[in-house]
Amino acid sequence: MIPNLSNFISRFNQYIQHLTSSNLGTFILSLSIYLLFSSIYFPESVFKKLNKSFSQNEIFIQDFVNHKIDYPLEATKNKDEGDHFMKRELRITPYLIGKIFHLNALKLFYLQSLSLIAFIWLFLNTVKKLMRNNASIAFWSVLAMLFTYVGHSFNYDTLFYDSFAYLGLMLSIYFYDKKISILILVFSYFVDERAVIPSLVMPIYFILNKNEFSKISTSLSGVLRLLILKNKSFYFVTISISIYVIIRTILYLQFDLKTPVGSNSGVSIGFALRHGAKMIYAIYYALKVFLIFPIFAICAMAVKKNYWLAISFLMIFVACLMVSTSVDDVTRSMSFSFILIFIPFKLAAEFNEIRPLRHLLYLMFIIHLITPTYTLLLNLIPMEPWQWGKLF
Repeated sequence: MIPNLSNFISRFNQYIQHLTSSNLGTFILSLSIYLLFSSIYFPESVFKKLNKSFSQNEIFIQDFVNHKIDYPLEATKNKDEGDHFMKRELRITPYLIGKIFHLNALKLFYLQSLSLIAFIWLFLNTVKKLMRNNASIAFWSVLAMLFTYVGHSFNYDTLFYDSFAYLGLMLSIYFYDKKISILILVFSYFVDERAVIPSLVMPIYFILNKNEFSKISTSLSGVLRLLILKNKSFYFVTISISIYVIIRTILYLQFDLKTPVGSNSGVSIGFALRHGAKMIYAIYYALKVFLIFPIFAICAMAVKKNYWLAISFLMIFVACLMVSTSVDDVTRSMSFSFILIFIPFKLAAEFNEIRPLRHLLYLMFIIHLITPTYTLLLNLIPMEPWQWGKLF
């Protein structure tokens, strides 16, 4: 039984390798994965539209978004700073998309779900390239990612449009050494400001892609030179953040658009600690077992005695954790850090750890598939499979 299973998986991996040898084949695979995933976790907005089951709060949110699409630069009036709508004043990318393409709030949800196809395609190609053209690892890794909150958000999220930022961050990794990444990052930051911290990993990603790890300097001055002076991604990220800050400042001064902070607004260091053990679960559901990948990368860098690079990566990972626990919606916040996992993928290829990584991904996929995914919004809310069955 086991030998036959092993042979089947091996032949299946060979088929995936053959299929992804062309862009058309990769697209067909991406579309197939999307349809399979969506048959299990049906797009929430489509289900609620067909079932006429939008709650009054969701209808209210759609009305808010529709108004912002019509008037994206109009500040919300008479709102308490603790109101979540105040935090969405400067998250204008979805509103601008809606205005430019004449989409209402509901159609933006449909577009978000369809954009998962692009996310899968980009993820597959990025990991395949990092893994020296190993398509099977790319395939199993994208399957494992889909069954985390990151993947679920494309079909489940009917409130925040976070997935546009996830897609933007994925695009920024794909075009990490291209100027277009500046525009992509600014686009992502204006979906949600929590995309800023994870994007800081791009200069490290640039170093690992442009240098053999054994030849990367281990001295502080050498690492800083590679991170800053000889690093296109550093300049792209710096320019992106600068543009973002300038635009935010202008929008505040000219239109009174701002993001409230402080404990009264539900934003402060350690704010999520009040949830107790729920916070730990909420962090886990964001990326599930992928959470250990950054830890593996940090340990691998330290073992190879590149302590300063390890510290740089550690600081970004810790910053992501701090940001995610500074608000109530811990799961959503931590999910933005998914782009950190491309660092350990690159290191695994560099250190010839491809075979154990493949076996780990098999296990991760099974764990992610059979375990539920929750998101923390005051309480842990489950992502329910087979929702379409309730239509009959």
